[in-house]
Amino acid sequence: MPAKPAALFAFVLLAAPLAAQPDPKKPDDKALVTKVYNIKPLIGAHGKANQTPDADAVIKLILSTIALGESKGAAGPQIVERDNGKLEVRANAKAQGEIADLLDALARLQDLTIDIKADVLELDAASYEKLLKALPKASAGKLPVVLATGAELEGDGAPDIDKALGEANKLLKAARLVQTSSARFVNGAKATVSARRAVVPYSNMGEPAGVARDNPLYVKEGFALVAVPVVSADRRFVRFKLTEQSTAVTGMKKRELGEFGGMKVIAQTPVVEDLGATGSAEVADGGTLLFKLAYAPKDKVWVVLLKPTIFIQAEEDALKKEGKQVKP
Repeated sequence: MPAKPAALFAFVLLAAPLAAQPDPKKPDDKALVTKVYNIKPLIGAHGKANQTPDADAVIKLILSTIALGESKGAAGPQIVERDNGKLEVRANAKAQGEIADLLDALARLQDLTIDIKADVLELDAASYEKLLKALPKASAGKLPVVLATGAELEGDGAPDIDKALGEANKLLKAARLVQTSSARFVNGAKATVSARRAVVPYSNMGEPAGVARDNPLYVKEGFALVAVPVVSADRRFVRFKLTEQSTAVTGMKKRELGEFGGMKVIAQTPVVEDLGATGSAEVADGGTLLFKLAYAPKDKVWVVLLKPTIFIQAEEDALKKEGKQVKP
């Protein structure tokens, strides 16, 4: 941590005669140097979680944190935004060092990503009710979040919770696996963590749906689960904000428009219903989150089982250097 200005000034007074001290308010233009910093990796999706989504956010952070000195145009301290995510900074060596440290700190904060495994499971209504009864109250969430395992796994009641989760896990293992996926996501950035949409073709020309044509008509039925995962400051938990975006095709409206070339022209319009819900929960690193979808086939219940694992590149690099096995 840099010394406070008052303490630093007092040290200077004691270290040398008063007459030898330069005026601290007078900028030394001769000491100014120009450096170019690449901030492209610090902005955009990677920067949103740390409030640096664009170059302006980084510039504001520099100006609010570091004293560059009085601006005198091109001859004095200056920040120039250039193309392709670059900042050209003219400042003294001390300020340049502080800027480099600040940008390095931002890079370390953005060294976090989250690996998320997402399983879509199908249960019948009876099995789903059994699942709800088996879940521990301490981990049960508020619909649509059915389950979220977090800090309670470290408390005195952890053994009972583990036992209840074991019973719930048996029911989940017996469920039909619709699909599974795994991907790495940016900390604090919105992303689709699971999705499944079936294409439903239809026709307005009288021929059967699905016949090859220049402008095929279709609608998509299914779900997308959108999440904003944010890692906690102590890097032990992941906070999720989840939104389901689903559409169900409930039928087709048909209307006869007449004949064309001896063939009846029938206008078809899909009848769709928008479904979905939102929820939030905090999950331990390596824990489990269970989200009940509003979308599901008739007489079935679909749930998405999310398992997040925090990935820290610096730790992985350190393990590699030590020759240790990196966690999957």
